[in-house]
Amino acid sequence: MNQDGRLRQHKTLASHQSVPIASMNLHCGVGTRGQPFDVEAAVLGLDAPIVALQETWTSGSEPDQVAGAAEAMGAQLFRVPLRLAASLSGLSIPAESGPGRTGMAVLSTLPVVRYEVIDLGRMPADVVRRCAQILTIELPGHVLFRLAATHLTHRFSSPLQLGRLLRHLGRISLPTVIAGDLNMPRMLAGSTPGYRPAVRGRTWPAELPVVQLDHLLTSRRVRAGAGIVLPPAGSDHLPVRAQIAVS
Repeated sequence: MNQDGRLRQHKTLASHQSVPIASMNLHCGVGTRGQPFDVEAAVLGLDAPIVALQETWTSGSEPDQVAGAAEAMGAQLFRVPLRLAASLSGLSIPAESGPGRTGMAVLSTLPVVRYEVIDLGRMPADVVRRCAQILTIELPGHVLFRLAATHLTHRFSSPLQLGRLLRHLGRISLPTVIAGDLNMPRMLAGSTPGYRPAVRGRTWPAELPVVQLDHLLTSRRVRAGAGIVLPPAGSDHLPVRAQIAVS
């Protein structure tokens, strides 16, 4: 076999490599009724080498459970702090706590060759600026894809922020997965130009879900399968997971 043939075979084999990706809104480690849950166990229970997390909570008086999960996974931890709060109750979360900071995080056991954070702006009446973590990740077979992890506003203007993210992603042609709590129903998220939903199912509120707010959207060069809404893990959102492969 000549060099071109070996290269074509290599790309074909690589295109069949697939990995699970999961996303979960942690609700700062507190359930719908204010009950704390084991964040580290919840993250490990997602059973995915790449995990996008929204509404993380770090406090100097409590163990960093997200960092603990990353260590247990053997994963790199990419974290963005978003808002300093005097307590969880100040975030309208029914739980007592000391001061801490909310944020987002991505955990990856696969090599990350590029990382950036982009600002998506603050919408009127929202208490926090929104952003996206964008990671270029190397899959088995030296195939690259891009993960855009985000948590969009709940103030009915999430499509505007998604549009900003899409314009940024459109500057470079790369197979892409958009993951996170997009705060929009599947009918709207599923109409994202150039993307399709990898998971279909209601995710919020966890006790009796009525709408899908948590999504994995894949671009045209990403094949997705085994997309599911996972069982309750303690948060007020249900996690989502799908198997993805890049062609």
